[in-house]
Amino acid sequence: MTEAQAEKKQPRIWAVGGGKGGVGKSVITVSLAIAAARRQRRCILIDADLGGANLHTLLGMPPPSAKLADVFLRRAAGLEEVLLPTEIEHLQLVSGAGSLLDMANPHHAQKVKIIRQIFTLDADEVFIDLGAGSSFTVLDFFLAASEAIMVVTPQPTSVENAYHFIKAAYFRRLKQALGRVGATGLANRAMEEKVARGIRTPRDLLAEIGRANPAAALAVAGEMENFTPRILVNQVRRAEEAGLGTQMMEACRDFFGLEIGCLGTLRFDEKVLAAVQSRRPVLLAYPQSAFAVELDALAGRLFAHHGVGHPLPLHRAQGACHDR
Repeated sequence: MTEAQAEKKQPRIWAVGGGKGGVGKSVITVSLAIAAARRQRRCILIDADLGGANLHTLLGMPPPSAKLADVFLRRAAGLEEVLLPTEIEHLQLVSGAGSLLDMANPHHAQKVKIIRQIFTLDADEVFIDLGAGSSFTVLDFFLAASEAIMVVTPQPTSVENAYHFIKAAYFRRLKQALGRVGATGLANRAMEEKVARGIRTPRDLLAEIGRANPAAALAVAGEMENFTPRILVNQVRRAEEAGLGTQMMEACRDFFGLEIGCLGTLRFDEKVLAAVQSRRPVLLAYPQSAFAVELDALAGRLFAHHGVGHPLPLHRAQGACHDR
């Protein structure tokens, strides 16, 4: 191994999901990547919404010739071969445009290969825009990330889908952790008798496993502590909606024993739709809009510890995820 290879660090991986379409996750993913690139972070955007990839459109780019499907179909050896430059300095794109329908559900080995390659990319930050829903493909990208963000809006359908997404991701991680410690059979037997054993929540299940195999339960609990997604409440219109993040945090703590975080809130802003319609990133098209200012403030907090850039004041994006 060369000295350069030894010094190369893995990029920080950000996965942005939301369970439901239309919550603004793609706009937020692009905006975070642009804000990070402006702070001299070397960034790569990956459009993993294989059923409806559109990051190139949000960036004002024509349909790309090189795309993620080329890697899945072995027309390209790896992600490095399908990286596309953007008009933003320090920002590149891996487009998911033009993916075949069956690419939305790739084989497990293909998915694992892509995830491994993501961690070898020559970048500081990698931002993955996930598709809607909670398919295994979406969940595995979400769980592989070092920073998992779940975008939710105050609408009841978004909140309901967000809880479903968290539950699906939690049980996907739990199943993987149980398999690694050889406790899958124990968990299955407990669930078969869940009524008799009084198992109503994931916390109850771990407690039951602990009674039978304390070491396995301790190992699994340790892995589950690393599952720390964070909520970002988008399209807030009324003051009372700012408390949604806190409500969801408390519900997840009570039901899962899971300590999730909240990145804050972003107000509803008609300039976002105007920017999408003009095929321009909102941070470039309307830099003084409420969304752009609040999003950049959020990025300032997320990347401040790198000591680069001059972030704006924190405004509402600071995370007030509580009633104001």
